[in-house]
Amino acid sequence: MHITAKPTSFQCNIKCDYCFYLEKETQFKHTPWMDDETLEAFVRTYISASGPEVYFTWQGGEPTLAGLDFFKKVIQFQICHGKGKRIFNALQTNGLLLSDEWCEFLKKNNFLIGISIDGPQELHNMYRKNRSGKGTFDKVMSSIELLKQYKIPFNTLTVVNKYNVNFPLEVYDFLKSIGSNHIQFIELLETAEPNILFGDVPINVNVVDFSVPSDKYGYFMAKIFKSWVTKDVGTVFVRQFETFISRVLGNDHTSCIFQSKCHGNFIMESNGDIYECDHFVYPNYKIGNVLKDSLNHLHSEQLSKEKEKLARECQQCNYSSICNGGCPKHRIKLGDGARISYFCDGYKIMMSTMVPYLNAMVELERHKIPLVHIMDNELAHALNINT
Repeated sequence: MHITAKPTSFQCNIKCDYCFYLEKETQFKHTPWMDDETLEAFVRTYISASGPEVYFTWQGGEPTLAGLDFFKKVIQFQICHGKGKRIFNALQTNGLLLSDEWCEFLKKNNFLIGISIDGPQELHNMYRKNRSGKGTFDKVMSSIELLKQYKIPFNTLTVVNKYNVNFPLEVYDFLKSIGSNHIQFIELLETAEPNILFGDVPINVNVVDFSVPSDKYGYFMAKIFKSWVTKDVGTVFVRQFETFISRVLGNDHTSCIFQSKCHGNFIMESNGDIYECDHFVYPNYKIGNVLKDSLNHLHSEQLSKEKEKLARECQQCNYSSICNGGCPKHRIKLGDGARISYFCDGYKIMMSTMVPYLNAMVELERHKIPLVHIMDNELAHALNINT
């Protein structure tokens, strides 16, 4: 089980064109600010329901809008209710509010920071603008430099959209150049019908213009993979690549998108309401409240049932064992017996590039050869990989 907490709900100090969570302002009746009672109940019960290591993730909206005093209370409550467990904190932020005072706190308390950045200046500023319509790139870069100055570890989260998808290596090389060794790409799909959940699919599903075309996303990831697998294995960690490597080596996926079931990745709103998934924060998918319900019995019943439904086309696909039909949110195409992921074609492009290397990594592992040797040209040729 993992719960991502949203202490400020949909509140944000910028207005990204593609943000799917801003619409919650019209859905929610509760205050978007988490109070002390809810915070302490969450910290106490989450620690109690977790194993010897407890991972707190703070997200938004923009969580730094909760203020530094809020996160000081987080630490106080974690110390009070820690029960001797190892506790870790991660904060996903747009970076605009980070300051020396913030960084002193984050460094002292060993926070891992996730920074949202969509590539070089022109690509980032296309959709990530402040409420005055100005790009946020310069401020984000200043915050990254501040994190480096304080030696605070950070990862990057990049939304792959209609625009930056055309520049895969520019985006990848830029992220490496700013010091990001852990990279997460999120394929962007939003529809004009935000309540498309499950059941019958409307005949005409209107994909919003900034969404990334499926095939282009596949080529984007394939291009980056070829660069990564020849230069950066073991030094740069890309979520999509790591999850497939994990899977072919006999472990589970590290990314929920490709797991066989939706389970244990919950979202908690500012009032303590818990939902099955960040993309399904709708009344039908509410599964509890931290002030009222035990965390030990939470489960993603509806999403897991939907995840397990695979169209005939998916069942017959060569990649079904490692794809599992993708994320339920993305299943907007009609298939035989179930819906198919909008990104199906893109995933096939990505996987057709990756699979020969994944098979080679299995052989390396079987012979107890470190996976970094996949970058050796002679070995690659011996394993019949076209480099």
